[in-house]
Amino acid sequence: MSKDFTLPEFIFGEFPIKDDSFNDQRQFIVHRGISLIEVIAHDEFEDVVFDGKTRKKYSYFGEDFTFAYHTNNTEHSNHGELEVLDSAWEWYREYLIWEDTQE
Repeated sequence: MSKDFTLPEFIFGEFPIKDDSFNDQRQFIVHRGISLIEVIAHDEFEDVVFDGKTRKKYSYFGEDFTFAYHTNNTEHSNHGELEVLDSAWEWYREYLIWEDTQE
């Protein structure tokens, strides 16, 4: 039986080796392999500036997050850039819910 290696809509990424650097808390979401979104947790990072980048703020039980594009190629996915951010947030929120249920 063959396996389907089509990329999922969203892929989660972070730096696997923690070395007490700035990068330790950074998280990313790749959308369809063509757009890169950074997940910015406001309690981890202050005064983050993404001049000229599309971004949107979200909240989860009092925790604030901003999703911002590093690479935005949503025009190739037939979805609007804010629509993709909202979908990425829903996907990430499901991850947060799952993470909260783990021990």
